[in-house]
Amino acid sequence: MRCVGRFCGGGAVFPFSCVYIHKMSRFPQSPGETSPASFDEAADARELEEFFRQQDPVDIAAVDWHTRQENGLSEAEQAEFQQWLAASPIHAAAFENLNEGLAAMRAIPVAEVAARTAQTSRLEAPPRMAPLSVANAGSGRSAAAKAPRAGWQQGNRASRWLPWNWSGPRQGVVAFCCVALLAVGVGWHQWTQQLTFSHHFAVERGQRQTVTLPDGSEMAIDADTRAQVTLFRDHREVRIAEGAVMFSVAPDSEKPFQVLAGPARVTVVGTRFSVRYRNTGVDAGAVKVAVEEGHVRVAGSDEVKADSQTGNETDLTAGQGVTIAIDGGVASVVAVAPNTVGLWRKGLVRFENSRLGDALVELERYGSTGLYIRDPAVAAMPLGGSFRIDRPAEFARMLPEILPVQLLRRGDGRTEIANRP
Repeated sequence: MRCVGRFCGGGAVFPFSCVYIHKMSRFPQSPGETSPASFDEAADARELEEFFRQQDPVDIAAVDWHTRQENGLSEAEQAEFQQWLAASPIHAAAFENLNEGLAAMRAIPVAEVAARTAQTSRLEAPPRMAPLSVANAGSGRSAAAKAPRAGWQQGNRASRWLPWNWSGPRQGVVAFCCVALLAVGVGWHQWTQQLTFSHHFAVERGQRQTVTLPDGSEMAIDADTRAQVTLFRDHREVRIAEGAVMFSVAPDSEKPFQVLAGPARVTVVGTRFSVRYRNTGVDAGAVKVAVEEGHVRVAGSDEVKADSQTGNETDLTAGQGVTIAIDGGVASVVAVAPNTVGLWRKGLVRFENSRLGDALVELERYGSTGLYIRDPAVAAMPLGGSFRIDRPAEFARMLPEILPVQLLRRGDGRTEIANRP
């Protein structure tokens, strides 16, 4: 690791980047291999520097003194610390509030911390990071704690008390600073939850699209599909509202890739897999996951609890698939041929004992077939086999050969699939 940037304010130097450069490495590399990161790490460092620049130097000084106190102060340092506390009621209030905030954070049950973390990781963009205000972090604060800090607002005069004169990085201070910011409700967690990329993809009927995301992952998107992609600093997320997507996920162990579709959650580090979630047609309401390469974890839960970690979990590896029912139940794992995963990419659609009416809905996603069904008994006929998605006339011609139906040409130019007498 190397230090690439410092937070500077009022003559104080805060070397912050050493920890984060390690965190920002995107992809494992083979010996001798070099490849650019998928995100601009220098831009990340500048943005983090700007965030720290927005904080009140008194608050950051309180964090530093707390860290140094935890590590043990010499007699000279203890005297310097007491001098800092006595210099202004604001200093003492900031240090007191920091201690109270950390104590409150440590008292929060682990389960509640996990729940709050999950709640803030939804797709809505998080609020803009605001300057840290330890003075307002809790109840019962003194008047000095609530008073505006003129030294910070007017030329950073308060920063003359920043007790830093370092020639090298102090990673413990950096880590503790993040914890302290979290203790008062902003900071590191808010930093990691910031969006780095967000885009809504809508592919119309009769179209397909392949896109490469900024992290290097690839999405092959089927016709009639809507999906929201959101990349955060600490994880990647795709929500499929409708449709089918084949994923080729760029590996990044520090940024798990999650796909949310109806009652299913799929978590992966790096792999190739397909997720299908349709509200109409074959298997309507259910989610089908199939793995071509690698390993994924599938969990079933209802949409309301999509951010929870509860529900049935099943691990899938290459050549395996599973269906998640509309109620979130995960079915038994089945074997799938890896070369059949995402057949629509090859221009094919496969039906396995599917209702004829549902099969027709699937074909209509790729273009008008000119076919329709009025008789419910005909719509319920089971159909199996593979068909070309771009040859509806061929599909129509084959139907009377495999099912007891006939094709009736109507005056409006369409063809009815009717029961054969």
